[in-house]
Amino acid sequence: MKTKHICHVIGLLLAKVLSSHAQTPPTITQQPTNRTSSLGSSILKFTTALLLTVATTASAQTFTLLHSFASGAGPYPVGSLILSNATLYGMTLSGVFKMNTNGSGYTNLHSFGGFAGNAAGPHAALTLSGTNLYGMTVEGGAGVGVAFRVSTNGIGYTALHYFNSRETNGASPYGSLTLANGALYGTTHHGGTNNLGTLFRMDSDGGGYTSLHAFAGGTNDGANPFGDLTLSGTNFYGTTSQGGAAGLGVVFRMNTNGTGYTNLHSFTGYPNEGAGPPGSLTLDGSTLYGMTQEGGPNSARLGVVFKMNTDGSGYTNLHFFAGGTGDGATPMGSLTLANGWLYGMTSVGGASNKGTVFRVSTDGRSYTNFHSFAGGTNDGATAYGSLMLSGSTLYGVTYYGGTNNYGVVFTLSNLPPEPPTSLTIKYLNQQAIVSWPTSVLGWTLQTNNNLATGTWGNYSGPIISNTVTNSPTQGNLFFRLWHP
Repeated sequence: MKTKHICHVIGLLLAKVLSSHAQTPPTITQQPTNRTSSLGSSILKFTTALLLTVATTASAQTFTLLHSFASGAGPYPVGSLILSNATLYGMTLSGVFKMNTNGSGYTNLHSFGGFAGNAAGPHAALTLSGTNLYGMTVEGGAGVGVAFRVSTNGIGYTALHYFNSRETNGASPYGSLTLANGALYGTTHHGGTNNLGTLFRMDSDGGGYTSLHAFAGGTNDGANPFGDLTLSGTNFYGTTSQGGAAGLGVVFRMNTNGTGYTNLHSFTGYPNEGAGPPGSLTLDGSTLYGMTQEGGPNSARLGVVFKMNTDGSGYTNLHFFAGGTGDGATPMGSLTLANGWLYGMTSVGGASNKGTVFRVSTDGRSYTNFHSFAGGTNDGATAYGSLMLSGSTLYGVTYYGGTNNYGVVFTLSNLPPEPPTSLTIKYLNQQAIVSWPTSVLGWTLQTNNNLATGTWGNYSGPIISNTVTNSPTQGNLFFRLWHP
């Protein structure tokens, strides 16, 4: 299934050319960045101008259904996929599976047995280290979850730790394990001193289990985390679904040795912020990106995409989910950074109200809902997890949909390259010189002389090192970079 996306204007430079015989150079002014679904007709008032735009048209992404789950082979996939070479690994409610990236070779590696010492009911992704897969379940064992290890060939399943509700332990781990310095770290939703969840550490063989932090809620602490820990140097970053000044969740930081716990941000919810972050944080340099499943200005409080600095400053809402046919609602996973865009999924909303795949720019000025799940034989429905990127292809799972309505594995391919930050223009010797960074590949320069009635066509003149020299005349001339 292919969908075509609208054009987003990400920059505008205006050179006022009084005539082709002008003795003085035109005035060049930088216009504010404006990402909209079309070029506004108001700019046509500049009747003697050379207009320069940087426009990115997202190419058509291709949706492919790789696998439909069946009742006897592990229904209802959860969390996210991980990749090793050309093999995908993941979990369903009843076990661990693997399959090839082309959809072939589906294999059940391990089936959970439920209670009486066995794991049951995972909600997150696996963690790969060498030939070992590590994971956690919310149920099973003593009734409140198990941490386990199994090899990539399905041999040697071992229960590493049985969670319980004692003060020194945690219960109900909804996230994944994070591997750092040979040890495994994670969070639990319940358990600990205050029964509001814990942050723990244990050795990769299950020994040395230690509760590093017991969440306490209130103004200065979070409560009830759902997601994974994000590692940067000697710091962990994470979220909780409750706690904080408004009781609506926090973003926190803590040292890997358990010291220095700090609330970086407390969510305030409707109408100005999100509330109840369900997933994990995505780190890029010194910027953290995340989502909440609730909050925002919409009266239905359908969730938010946000960013903030790692020191807790600069909190910014990037997108408020609105639901309906044109937008998603209630995201349950995390964001994936690819080619200058943040990709994610929502559990509901879209044309069939069965969830969406979307992308949003890292500054929040461009948002595209480019796949609406429809369910049925050929599509998924209700995404609770996150997307996994390999090359220019995104892999994901949905909880429902497919031949048996037990969920699917899918891909979205043909992602666009990273958009150029800007085109530039300068005036030299009666000529306008249009250029863009030589590192920008895969984009085509196009021109148009009338945005209202004209059409875009590929620039036919010489292009040397991403530079074009043009002799402006009376009238309008528009430039854009386009990715087919």
